Amino acid sequence: MENLLHKKILNGISGGILYIKSGKINYVNPAAENILNKSAAEMLNIPFAQIFIDYAENDDFNQIVLDAIQDYTNAHENIVQYFDGKNFKYLHMKTSIMYDGAEKMGILILIDDITELIKLRGVELDLQRVKDLNQQLQLRNKQLKKESETDKLTGLLNKKAMENFCANYLKKNQNAALYVIDLDHFKEANDTYGHQAGDTILKMFADFLRKIFNENSYVGRFGGDEFVILLKNPPNENFISDKAKKILQAAKNIFVEGMEIEITASIGAVNVSSAVNYEKAFALADKALYFVKEHGRNNFQIFTT
Repeated sequence: MENLLHKKILNGISGGILYIKSGKINYVNPAAENILNKSAAEMLNIPFAQIFIDYAENDDFNQIVLDAIQDYTNAHENIVQYFDGKNFKYLHMKTSIMYDGAEKMGILILIDDITELIKLRGVELDLQRVKDLNQQLQLRNKQLKKESETDKLTGLLNKKAMENFCANYLKKNQNAALYVIDLDHFKEANDTYGHQAGDTILKMFADFLRKIFNENSYVGRFGGDEFVILLKNPPNENFISDKAKKILQAAKNIFVEGMEIEITASIGAVNVSSAVNYEKAFALADKALYFVKEHGRNNFQIFTT
């Protein structure tokens, strides 16, 4: 009964729905057939790139959907001009990712024909204006994506973004170094001199890390006084050690007026030179960090077996 109800709802709504899985259209409702002027039989289980190539006027429409399929990480919203073989239409399209728990299942595309709405408002949209509007929407999507990946206090990558970037990188590359860093005496300074002083410490340290590690690295804050860095393609272990020494010096250079507590850093690192995933690499670096903290702090240790 529940499945029948869902089917009636999907078949009865006025908005078009496409469900794309592995690049192929897996579901299309009657409204989408009507809007796109194509039957479900013409679209189902066929790679999307093969379906709408009849008319050159639909190049932008095709590209927007292909971008959504290939990106597969973010929602997109666009207004696009579409030619159905008889008439030009203006479509409002919104894409989103479908999940089953944490597993990505496919791309859901919602389509509304807004041609009549545009006419009623007396607005004449040419293709250039549509492109301009799409660019604005795309810039906004990029901005939202960046905001969702950024730690608000320091401007570094946040915990979730770091985990995603590092995991994806280590799936394809095994030459990297992972650092896990704790600031020593931070809690004492934060409790003694207040949260404003604590925030200043974190922001200063983040600025130092940006200068030490260039674009060839992921630098993130996991929360509190914990920072994580993935250094891509280090030439040798001495290079990894040199970076750790610079981090130690950076922590000592933190200065907050009126503060007498000296801030230092404890660093655990691992040279990822074999086929290990991010979780394993993090666990090894964290183990090295624990060793440093147990042996006086203000130092670094590169994990070795």
